[in-house]
Order: sequence, then structure tokens, then C-alpha cells
Amino acid sequence: MKRKYLVLAMALGSTFVQAQENTSSYLLDVAGYHQKEILEGRLNLGGTNAQGQSVDFNSYYILRDGKPFIPVMGEFHYFRFPNEDWEQEIMKIKAGGIKVLTSYIMWNYHEEKEGVFDWSGDKNLRKFVELCQKHGLHFIARIGPFCHSEMRNGGFPDWTYGREFQVRTNDSVYLEYVDRFFGEISQQLKGLFFKDGGNIIGIQIENELQHSTSPWGIAVYPGQPKERTVASYDEEISLDGVGVQKVLTPHAGRGVEHLRTLKQMAADKGMTAPWYTITGWGNAAFLDNEAIPVGSAYPYPFWSANPKPSQFYLFKDVQANPDYAPVRYDGNRYPSMTAEMGPGGQSIYTQRPRVPAAGCEALVVRCLGSGMNGIGYYVFHGGITPKNPGGFYMSEEPMGVPKMSYDWYSPIGEYGFPKESYRTLRVVNTFINEFSDMLAPMRVVLPDGYEKIKPSDTETLRYAVREKDGSGFVFMTNFQDHAVRHDQTGLSIILNLENETLRIPAENTFTLPVDVSAIFPFNLDLNGIRLKYATAQLLSKIDEDGTPHYIFFAHEGIKAEYLFEDRRKILPKTVGLNSTFEVKGKNGKKIFITTLTRELALNFTTANINGKRYGLISAQDILPENDKITLLNRQSNEFEIATLPALFGQTKKDGRFAVYKKFVQSKEIPMSHFLYTNDRRFRLKMDELPFEGLNDIVLEIDYTGDTGMIFYEGEMLNDHFCQGEPWLVSLKRYRKMLAGKGLYFYLKSLYPNASFLPDFPQERIPDFAGKSQFFKLESLRLIPEYKMSFNVVKK
Repeated sequence: MKRKYLVLAMALGSTFVQAQENTSSYLLDVAGYHQKEILEGRLNLGGTNAQGQSVDFNSYYILRDGKPFIPVMGEFHYFRFPNEDWEQEIMKIKAGGIKVLTSYIMWNYHEEKEGVFDWSGDKNLRKFVELCQKHGLHFIARIGPFCHSEMRNGGFPDWTYGREFQVRTNDSVYLEYVDRFFGEISQQLKGLFFKDGGNIIGIQIENELQHSTSPWGIAVYPGQPKERTVASYDEEISLDGVGVQKVLTPHAGRGVEHLRTLKQMAADKGMTAPWYTITGWGNAAFLDNEAIPVGSAYPYPFWSANPKPSQFYLFKDVQANPDYAPVRYDGNRYPSMTAEMGPGGQSIYTQRPRVPAAGCEALVVRCLGSGMNGIGYYVFHGGITPKNPGGFYMSEEPMGVPKMSYDWYSPIGEYGFPKESYRTLRVVNTFINEFSDMLAPMRVVLPDGYEKIKPSDTETLRYAVREKDGSGFVFMTNFQDHAVRHDQTGLSIILNLENETLRIPAENTFTLPVDVSAIFPFNLDLNGIRLKYATAQLLSKIDEDGTPHYIFFAHEGIKAEYLFEDRRKILPKTVGLNSTFEVKGKNGKKIFITTLTRELALNFTTANINGKRYGLISAQDILPENDKITLLNRQSNEFEIATLPALFGQTKKDGRFAVYKKFVQSKEIPMSHFLYTNDRRFRLKMDELPFEGLNDIVLEIDYTGDTGMIFYEGEMLNDHFCQGEPWLVSLKRYRKMLAGKGLYFYLKSLYPNASFLPDFPQERIPDFAGKSQFFKLESLRLIPEYKMSFNVVKK
């Protein structure tokens, strides 16, 4: 409920509050809201391994070793990245707050030729999962056999097309081939499942069955309608992408039986896990009580010709009312989780969405505030789809996707370079990882009339509360895709709790700036000291010699304020590393609180080093290991990291943080390595490779054009759909080619009728001045990526 007051006088507990003219106070009756019923023992899931570790489920959240747990999951396809660099990327993903890594296992990639399986090199699934285990990440194997992922035939080998069976059915001949494939996967993963003490915590069966499909790449002629990888009885109801499917197929039972058959076949091969997932959106087939239905949320869908402002930034009870409903299950019986929350979006030739980092953050804040208890990003790390012997694995012709690039505008791009969204998402991921045991059991409380708010509404505050026993968090967003919003000023939130009425802030108001998403805590128990509320966002907690040190950060445009139960109000004089203050409670306990700037929060992560957790802050990319922290820097040859507590020995301090600085010798990489035909065609050759002391050399191609391609001796290595932003190319994987005949680059001109021009930044849309095409090479740079390790000092 929203109320505008000229003068408001209320007795809130023992605090007298007066609202100012032209303010917006939002009153939420938390005490009168319905309670969340949590059902126990109804799901045929969970388990305990020989080491005594357990995974269990109730109807609302997961428990890991008996504690509530919100998994933060990220998709990274091992087959789309060089295996020699997997470990570095896994460390980067982990530093981004991911706890569970997920990946499809593509049938067509491992059995290109019938009966001949290849699990070597970049196809070495076992090596990949073992590296995840080495770095403490759980793994969910998405075993298919149908996957999609914009791959040719959705992952089916070409040789399955000209057969007498129908795919994605219980046809006995089809199942014989699937059984052989499952047997191969099982052998590769033997001993790595949770039951054996391994890190494979979950298995996904099939993908979007009786909801979505992929075109057969082998059966398309120009002008011919697409033929899809789907049973004939599901052709009419299957979509080309993720969406709302209101029609329930009359063959629903066949879908259920097929899932049940696949699950049993996997188990017969030894592939079992405490956690099974099935994509449950849009009336897809599902197995009641035998899996967790996972959802999706794509505000920037490339498969939609005319995307409009989506519902994904509006709060709701996402468990009771899943996104892309209707669904075939009762949401209140299962924890709400996503497998495919879209922090990016695949470009197709006609559409090239650029997903704002603020939109990624707002999406996960909205989902958390709506009751989601499992966050899965698709994809978190992009890559490059390799070629197959007959052409390309990507479904480029039927779908219009790139032939090789799978950047997806993801938080970590195709070559491993983090985008802005990597850090904005890490802020929320870090919060989830630290406080999920407290957050997961909290119910959702929504304001009156929330269901009437439309994406076009720019005035009403979008907010929700999660609460348990009078304690909780207020979730707010001020972002909307495909729409323009403005700062929301003069705000206050009034919570009617069981034993009190709490106003945030107690006096005055706050502004929620445009594109900002914020989470305010209330009535939190901080080591026996009750924080009534804060207008700063909780980020993490670090144990500092037995004293809990709580890390908050202040959003730009929102003044940080802390109110404690003894009426102490603290307004930090400064925000940053040196903003720490101490609070002592009546129980004799104490805590530290530091309020970081938003910029410092974006650079914050945590790492477990020799069994102890540390807070790390660096503007450089962080690669944590047990004996060292490695930083990567593409901006300069100087490195700086702040740790809490001290990690690398004695050094100067900024507040309670130890600050360490190092530098390496700088390198200049001459542009003489380029041989130009013209601005659109050039070759890069390096006889003497200047990689010594560097992690990489990055080629930055900033051009205004249509598409770009990289070749070596006539063979394509990657392609690029221009989006009005620089194309970053990692050169270390091409070392031998650079020393040989060099890489050849071909950039194409832009045409005035290009349908994707509205996706470009406004300032990058060219003036064609009556010309039939346009091309401009804005700049070409070779950028050294420096690398520096800080060794841990053992105590």
C-alpha cells in the first residue's frame, strides 16, 4: 500500500516519526500476511554419502549438511573453451560467487561418428569435473540426451536423423542409442558422484521436453520450413524458444513416461545423485516428487521478434506462480529455482541485445525477493563452439546465431574477459553465499496490489519483503528492460510487524536512483546485537580473531544509516576501507561494521585459504588458490589488493584492511605486427611472441560494422556480430598460428536497413549520408594482460 502524506505523525514503538511533504510512504502489513507452509518428507530426493555429508529438500529450500542452503549456479560449457585454460576460468567463476557449476554434455560433440566416442582434449569431461572438485565447486551434469544450447540439432548427432526412430520418445531403437551414450558418460564420471564422495551433486534429465525444441540442421533448404527435433505428436505444441505455453498437450503422459525412462536408464548406468532437475517452465513435462522443477527468466529473448518490457522485474510469489506459467506441477510443493536466469542474451544476425549490468543485478534481486531459493545463471561464462568435420556445430542457418561465437553477452565473455555484470552479480552472489542459511527459510511478503503493477509503471515502488520471526530483508528495484525510468525520491517503508511498527528510515526519506537495486536488512541478529535496520546493503561477514566483522556497502545516492535496538543511530562519516566502527551489546559481545563504497563492493569477494575465510578487494580479476592469490590486469602493470584480515604478511593498513601493492615491468607491444590490405582486412603475425611475463595479449578491435571473422589458413576460428562495442580477442590460444602464417581478420560493412541497429548504443549508430553501406575501424590495440601472484604467509 502506498500513501502520500502532507503531515504524518505516528508513534512507532517509542520512536516519533514525521513524514515530509510530497513523500511516498509504503505500508506493508507483515504481521497480517499469510504464513508459508513448508512441507517435509514429500520429495524422493536427497541423500548422505560415506563422509557423512548430506543433501536434503523440503518444499521451500535445500538443506546441505542440515543447514538451509541457496545454491548459486553458473553454466560454463567445457567443450567451448581450451582445456589448458579451464582451471583459470574455474577460479574466475568461483571468485564471481558461483558455488555450483553446470554444463550440458553434448552427444553430437562426443559421438560425431556413430559408435566412435571422443573424451580427449577439450572433450575431457572428467578432467573438467575434477578441476571443479579441486576448487570446491559442486557440479550438475546436464546429460540430455537433448540439450539445445543453440547447438546443431540441439545436440543430437547428424547420423541420428536418417533413422527409423523418433527422438525424444520411448522408441526402443532410440533408447538403445541413448543407453550407449549414458553408459559412456557414466564411465567418464565414475567415482565423481556425490554418493562416492565426489562433487556431482545433481543431474538434469532431458531439456524442455514438450515445451521447446531445436531445428534439425541437416534438413533445411532455403525457403523450407524448419523441421524440429521433436516427436511427431509434440510438433504442434513445441516452441522455438522459451516462452508461455498455454496449451497442454494431450500426450502429456508420454512425456512423463519418457522422463521416467531416461532417469531409470541413467541410474542403471550408475548415474545417481541426491538432486535431480527437470526444466519445468511453460507446461514442459515433469516428474512429480522425483525432481526439482527449474525455471528460467530471459528479459532479452533473441527468439522474440519484437521484445517488449517484461514481467521479470516485478515482484511476486515466484514459487506459487512460476515464471512462464502455466506449469504442470504445484509450485508450492517444490523449492523455486532457476537453471536459466539470463544475465546475458545470445545475438542472432537480426537482433543483438546488450543486457545492461544493472538489469542483471535487478533480475536476481527481484527473484530473491520473490522467494527464489536457487539461482542458476545461463550462461555465466561464454565460449566458442568448435567446428565439426563437416562444418559447424552451431545451429547458425536455421536460427541465425553466429557460426562459432557463444559469447552470449555473459558475465564472463567468450575469451574469459569479465564484463561489468560479473561484478554486479557478484555483489548479490556474495550476499547469498554468506547468509543463505538465514534467508532461505524466510517467507515472501508482498504489498497490496502488487499484481496490478505493470512494467510500464514508473511511479510505484517495486519492493517485496522476506521475513521470518520479525527479521528479514526489504528487496527493491528501479530497473525495467525496454523502458525508461527515473529516480524515485522521498521514499520510506513502514513495516507492520508482530510486536512493532518499523519505519525505514526512522526519520527523513531516501531516494532509490534509477537502475539501482537495493536490499535493506531489518531486525537482524548480529552476534547478539539487534540491528533494527540499515539503509546500506549487507554484503558479507568475516571472522576477525573471534569478532564478527560485517561488511555493508552504500549505494550511490542512498545515505548509509544504521539503527540499533538501544536507539543508537550511526551515520558513518565516511564510506570505504577506513569506515569501520565497533558496536558493543548488552551481552558483552561486540561486532565490527564496515561500510564500503559501491565501487569497493563491486571489487569484493571472499576466499577460503587454509581453512579460514578472507575478504578480498581488488579492481583486478582475482584467482584464489589455497597458497596464493593471483591477479590479472589489463589496465596497467600495477596490482593492488586489500585483505581482511592480513593474508600476505605485514603491510600498511587502511582501516582494518591490509593493503598490498606490487608491480611488474611494463611492456609495449608494437603495432608493426599488423599487415593491412585495408581497414576491413588485415593480418596479425608475430614471429617473436612477447608473452613472457604476461597472462595474455588482448587484441581490441573497435569497429562500426556488421560482422567480423578470424581465419587461419582459410579455416574459421571465430566470428563476431558487431554490437557497437569493442571486440576483445585473446591471443594466447593462437600462439602457434601467430608465429606461423598469422591470423587473418575480415570485417564486413554495415547496411542502413539493418534490423539490429536499434540495439547499438545511440552514439554508435552511423550517419550513412545517403551511402549504401558504412564501415569504420575506430581503433586497433594490442593490450598486455599482466599477471601477479601474492603468496600466502603461513602462520
